[in-house]
Amino acid sequence: METMSEHIGRSLKIIINHLSAKAQRRAGLYSRQNPLTWAFDSIKNRGLRETFGSVVRVVVDVGFDMRYGTDTVRWVEINALSFESEHKKDGSAYIPSPVNPLRTLLRKLSLPKDGVFIDLGSGKGRVLLIAAQSGFQRIIGVEFSPELCEIARENVRVFLGKTQINAQLEVIETDAATFPIDGEYNVFFMYSPFGKVVLARFLANLRSSLMRFPRKICLIYNNPVDDEVIGGFKLFSASREFRFSGAPFPFRVYQN
Repeated sequence: METMSEHIGRSLKIIINHLSAKAQRRAGLYSRQNPLTWAFDSIKNRGLRETFGSVVRVVVDVGFDMRYGTDTVRWVEINALSFESEHKKDGSAYIPSPVNPLRTLLRKLSLPKDGVFIDLGSGKGRVLLIAAQSGFQRIIGVEFSPELCEIARENVRVFLGKTQINAQLEVIETDAATFPIDGEYNVFFMYSPFGKVVLARFLANLRSSLMRFPRKICLIYNNPVDDEVIGGFKLFSASREFRFSGAPFPFRVYQN
């Protein structure tokens, strides 16, 4: 029987092969600390057992890209992106949400699929693809980096061609701080893509939208580091935290 260390070693070999091919295609857009580097550091600092679940997560995430021909797994530092924005300093690195934990969460929540799913700071678009797999019919990614928007649109094109999923996916190049929030938008997702300044601007816009178009909404916040900002706006009457094996951070789900 394969030992834990042998399994992790074999898994890392899969990651090495896949990431090497991706790097050849888009060298220069990636963080120095890619998932492989993190895995080695984690084994050194946390040991094999604690790292095992995280390595399995990375393998699943790499498998997602291998299956659909997409490019979502590699991380991107914000300063590696060549664009200018007043809120660039408030932005975060692109790190994709883990595939299986997000799929599990969306199944548990049983959210209405007849509205619009919005991913704020959508990066390369992985969450858009998972939302489409989860049954949402209209999905919008909001991203202020032209380079990431280009990658995300290609990922959407390739993914829809492979899966034949009948959903409308759109990537909008704009700042989340000024993104107009229509009355149809009812599910919002973010993986700590920006800091307090942009978050407060988004929440103020969301409050105005709810005043114009009263409705039930849901906000899913992965790695809720600025939870107190959301609480300060008093837009939501309930929130729940979800933790999943292999997910590095919890999800907090807010509903009004």
